[in-house]
Amino acid sequence: MTFPRLETPILGVCALLAACSTTGTGAPSTATGGTSAGWTSDATATAATGPSSTTTGEGTTGSSSATTDPTTGTVTGTAGTAGGSSGAPPKFDLGKMPDAPPPDDCLACSISIASKQSGALEILGNEVFGTAELMNEIVYALGTSGSGRFIASADSSLPFNEVSDCPIVEWLAGTGASPKVLTFGWGPQDGPKQFSLPQETVAGIHLPAQYVGDPAQLAADFDIVVYMEGSGQFDQGDQPTDAEMQTVVDYVVSHGGGLYVVSEFYGYMNDADLESVNRIMEPLGVRALAVNLNWGNVAGNIDFTCFPNPAG
Repeated sequence: MTFPRLETPILGVCALLAACSTTGTGAPSTATGGTSAGWTSDATATAATGPSSTTTGEGTTGSSSATTDPTTGTVTGTAGTAGGSSGAPPKFDLGKMPDAPPPDDCLACSISIASKQSGALEILGNEVFGTAELMNEIVYALGTSGSGRFIASADSSLPFNEVSDCPIVEWLAGTGASPKVLTFGWGPQDGPKQFSLPQETVAGIHLPAQYVGDPAQLAADFDIVVYMEGSGQFDQGDQPTDAEMQTVVDYVVSHGGGLYVVSEFYGYMNDADLESVNRIMEPLGVRALAVNLNWGNVAGNIDFTCFPNPAG
């Protein structure tokens, strides 16, 4: 049995300093007050419907002001149908942030997330400064490690589909506009990939050979690396080597690179896939878990009072 990815983007982001509707219709790029962090997309994002929750956080010790409706306490159902006896979707909450020092310079901004199905993440250390949760399961995390930056997602529909007043791409790249991006990990049967970037090199399952063991050259050529773990149901066990994965970790930690590392829901991922992606995630303080959150349409906000300023 195979577990296909959904055909439409299921995780979009909108943001603003005052208010942003997460129950609206149309693609997330129509949200007021935000701009697309992903330049262009090769698929039209679909905004989720249903109630949303708004939370606030300091970026380091954030606290949730949202409450969870007791009728939404069941993470069950098929995509497009939320769990719970009322039919209302469960709500995203901003989890308590790890006890990490705040960035030296930061911005107030927000991210709104809408999703249908995801895996889950565990935070292992102090590298992460922002997370989004669903039913007490973390699905999205931003952090810094060594001299570099990373975003970890348990949903492959997230990368570069954000609409936000947080300077996500600029922060992740450590540069200005139009960063150079290398994407690898997925094979031809994974997907569909739901982003398309103007300066993107797509390498397939493996890191190009010239960069293996040479993270300095990787950092010289690319501002952002996107690693998307492929599904074992398609790749017949063909995964990046340990040397490839260590190169990516060193690219972040020792050479100031920006990494977007992506897992998926358990079922699309098998145990070997989770072990594979965790070769990158765990050294950065995150772990992908064997969880399948299949809740239907959900939406919510993450409000940062201290998002790192790329100019800081």
